[in-house]
Amino acid sequence: MSTINFLQDYRLYDFFTNSNKITLFKDGENRVYDKDSIEFNELMSAFREMIRDSYEMPAFGVSLHDETVKAMQNGIWIKFDFPEQQAHNEMPFDALLVNIVADYEGFNLIRESENKYTGRCFYLNLDHQNMSDFYSVCEKIKFE
Repeated sequence: MSTINFLQDYRLYDFFTNSNKITLFKDGENRVYDKDSIEFNELMSAFREMIRDSYEMPAFGVSLHDETVKAMQNGIWIKFDFPEQQAHNEMPFDALLVNIVADYEGFNLIRESENKYTGRCFYLNLDHQNMSDFYSVCEKIKFE
């Protein structure tokens, strides 16, 4: 398996174009949307709009797998899967997980590697915006 590594100036924003699957979690239930689905495109478009003016900041967050899985039982979370392992700042990941909270003006990107949410996170500051519009998009997607 090859690892895609990017130069330091490759923005976290740009990784999402490589995602081939999105999993949306709502209060412990989840649905997976493949790249060609309407839901994938709606979520991806709204997410990229939300992070358009974002910038990366030092992250102090460290993910512990069991704690993360427990936290995912409540609220809205979204996971972006990648067809190949990615790496940023020498930290590899197969997927990035985000807790969606309407009034947050920034968030941790929790790295999943080898089916575990563990290790240091990335952090995106939304530049004085919040997640409310994206939260609304996630809420409106029906689980059937």
